[in-house]
Amino acid sequence: MTRTDDRYVVDHDDRIVTVVGHFEDTLGPFLGHSLWEASPQAERLFAPYFAEARRTGRGVEFTSFYAGRLARRRVVPTGQILTVHVTPLEELDVRTLATLSESVLRVEAELARQASERLDPPARASLQALL
Repeated sequence: MTRTDDRYVVDHDDRIVTVVGHFEDTLGPFLGHSLWEASPQAERLFAPYFAEARRTGRGVEFTSFYAGRLARRRVVPTGQILTVHVTPLEELDVRTLATLSESVLRVEAELARQASERLDPPARASLQALL
């Protein structure tokens, strides 16, 4: 998956004010409403990053697994307004047990790759020696 133009914008109360890309279908009907109304379980995952971006005035990037999808999110503040850029990484495929198993392995591999990238070189070498 390589979509990089998917994004949405929320105001100071996390109301959806703009949607672009695949979010037009999923969040578009919720324009003017709280993001948390559209995605109730997302609040506990995303709200701390939104608060950090607003508090520091700096962009925040994180990877999350939500609604069967692994994605990288970049939250860019403009005052209290946030633009959330979403880059899909992997998605669970639940058509059959075999496709589910394969997609779980892809999600796991992507998370391991990202964790390895965050390690300093000596720690990364130690981890690779264990594998």
